[in-house]
Amino acid sequence: MKIQKTIFLLSFLLILMSSCGGTKNVVKAEKKSNQKKQLEYVQFYTGGTLTEVIDRAKRENKLVFVDVMAEWCAPCKLMEQEIYTYEPLFKKMNKNFVSYQVDIEKGIGPNLSLLYNTKTVPTLLFLDTKGRVLAKNKGALGIQAMLDMVDDVIRSRN
Repeated sequence: MKIQKTIFLLSFLLILMSSCGGTKNVVKAEKKSNQKKQLEYVQFYTGGTLTEVIDRAKRENKLVFVDVMAEWCAPCKLMEQEIYTYEPLFKKMNKNFVSYQVDIEKGIGPNLSLLYNTKTVPTLLFLDTKGRVLAKNKGALGIQAMLDMVDDVIRSRN
């Protein structure tokens, strides 16, 4: 009886250990594919003020996209890694928007948060060249929802 329990326990441990090794390979493969995705992404204007971003959008005949985020925000990081690196989206965004990423807790972030009443991160703001909100989303979006929102904003401009 003791021998059977020992054999069962050893078999169980071997199965458990071999299954753990398999997931490591999957994680490594995913990291490699993410590295390729991150070579191109939504080009964010950094630093400066919202007024500078709006002026740039006017000069380039584009709209403004503002990503209100925070360093500690997991959904914000997911948007950066998975959504803003999706080629059909970033090409459309870079062509039609001057994109601006603002940390809600730093620099002009608190003032921008008051101006546009953003308390949730991420908050996605689509603005015209007068700073008026064309569309606003509180929380992260998936790829299709983000593409749909971008298309709706572009259509509303025409």
